[in-house]
Amino acid sequence: SVLVELGVIAGKDDGSYDPTGIVTRAEMAKIICVVLNGGKDPSLGNVTNYSYADTVGHWAAAYIEYCSNLGIVAGDGAGKFNPNATVTATEASKMLLVALGYSAQFEGMTGANWAVATNVRANQVGLYDGLAINPSEGLSRDNAAQMVYNALSANVVTYEYTLISD
Repeated sequence: SVLVELGVIAGKDDGSYDPTGIVTRAEMAKIICVVLNGGKDPSLGNVTNYSYADTVGHWAAAYIEYCSNLGIVAGDGAGKFNPNATVTATEASKMLLVALGYSAQFEGMTGANWAVATNVRANQVGLYDGLAINPSEGLSRDNAAQMVYNALSANVVTYEYTLISD
């Protein structure tokens, strides 16, 4: 209800909410864009240079490009994003953590053990609070809403660097 009031999520075209429906990667990208834009659908314009071969002409291409430019989402390493694939809780957590300012590289959320590192940080930050899920499975709309709600209460991260020169 809070996310609906904030304008972050809405029901399906038929008027239902479909709480057990599984969220796609494209839908998660849109949700994050709206959250980052204060609950309003951002004006993104038309995509002219696609980062992923399978997002050309996709309804969420601009949202995916927005998130890709910010490092929030990444493809599969073979030039595809798989926008219609279900998003797992781990994938959604990584997107939300990067949106909160966490560095995927610095936090170890890349490479072979990216999922473990992501789930450790997601638990520490509280993204999984109130959820009883398997983070490797598709994320339901209800659980995605709870994760986004939890992210709104999480601290935004900043990193400080000190350069030492001789």
